[in-house]
Amino acid sequence: MILYNSASRKREEFVPYDPSLVKMYTCGPTVYHFAHIGNLRSYIMEDILEKYLRYTGYNVKRVMNITDVGHLTSDADEGEDKMLKGARREHKSVLEIAQYYTDAFFDDCAKLNIKTPDVVEPATHCIDDYIRIIQKLMDTGYAYFAGGNVYFDTSKLEKYYVFNDFKEEDLNVGVREGVEEDTNKRNRNDFVLWFTKSKFEDQALKWDSPWGVGYPGWHIECSGISMKHLGENIDIHCGGIDNAFPHHTNEIAQSEAYLGHPWVKYWMHVLHLNTTSGKMSKSSGEFLTVSLLEQKGYDPLAYRFFCLQSHYRKSLVFSWENLDNAQGAYNKLIARVAALKPGDGAFDEAAFSELDQKFRAAMDNGLLIPCLD
Repeated sequence: MILYNSASRKREEFVPYDPSLVKMYTCGPTVYHFAHIGNLRSYIMEDILEKYLRYTGYNVKRVMNITDVGHLTSDADEGEDKMLKGARREHKSVLEIAQYYTDAFFDDCAKLNIKTPDVVEPATHCIDDYIRIIQKLMDTGYAYFAGGNVYFDTSKLEKYYVFNDFKEEDLNVGVREGVEEDTNKRNRNDFVLWFTKSKFEDQALKWDSPWGVGYPGWHIECSGISMKHLGENIDIHCGGIDNAFPHHTNEIAQSEAYLGHPWVKYWMHVLHLNTTSGKMSKSSGEFLTVSLLEQKGYDPLAYRFFCLQSHYRKSLVFSWENLDNAQGAYNKLIARVAALKPGDGAFDEAAFSELDQKFRAAMDNGLLIPCLD
């Protein structure tokens, strides 16, 4: 089996750490609103990868986090907490918002035939795990306390930018127009591991820690949750392309500094779903949900079929015309299957073997999951 590795930017033979178990981690949703169909494109493609691994004979353990605390509106540790923003919008508690939109997310996944991961862990369940990791990073000099926060010190790394060969001066994370620079940071791309009273006095969820009452930064949760359930090594880590920098970059930095060895073998990133006006996003207030597609008369599986017509490493342009075409093709497929009757045709082992080989070759050559450059 061949996979494209986003970290090496090469097609590589898939060799798991343990041949008896593939360990797979998927970045889950921040549950402050409904997932839009662009978000769900990533989960569809990751679902296909997991099912293909199982089809080829692997035993798979897939873990997903649920972000119910600590994700700010800016990935650079600025802005309002998304969960708090959602709670204020709907006049509910953060935990009520989290539960409601977690349930809504998995309802959408079921409609899209996306398998629920083997382990689903909310970020709020693993505070002790984050504190343990952060404490070791402090003890070994990879983290420091400043201005009420604990920061990861990116200057301690031989290489910080993993997915692209950036130069530091080309990236101004946290130093953007209209955003006040965080003067507590020693280096521009240092990131917060733990917030205390220095930020968001009205934060709804807080916990005791060695550094004061506060809450975890967003990036630490995936490291803590994955180590809790998958141990010190992951075979495949998945997410949308938006996660590559800074989220996955920061995950690698803190995890490998903590562990002292390489952490993830293969990275998979799914590109955006675009509209004619640009990337679909909740921040713009313009996004489509599975429920809206249903209200307009579309079968959610027609949207899954639509996603399968494009390579996961290519941006996919959504339009109602394109979805109409996908719905029509899906209806024809379902009608053809429905027309089959028990006993139609005889099982031809040779023909099946030939089709199976073609299917595997197509997957390895990039039609769905692995890909060609």
